[in-house]
Amino acid sequence: MEKAKYQIEVNANICKGCGYCKEVCNKDVFATADKFNSQGYKPNVAVHSENCVGCLRCVYICPDFAINLKEAC
Repeated sequence: MEKAKYQIEVNANICKGCGYCKEVCNKDVFATADKFNSQGYKPNVAVHSENCVGCLRCVYICPDFAINLKEAC
């Protein structure tokens, strides 16, 4: 199996769960968490980071700057 080229991280403490990242990602990387964060929102989480192709759409659309993308080592 090929190793993932990109790693997506969502800062759950600042994510408000707007879902924009899920809307623009056609690789099903994101899902809504089961638990609330400290602000009372259910944040989005990267459940399939291995599917990421590095298009950066999620990073650009996030209004809270809660998504970080980096190349996997």
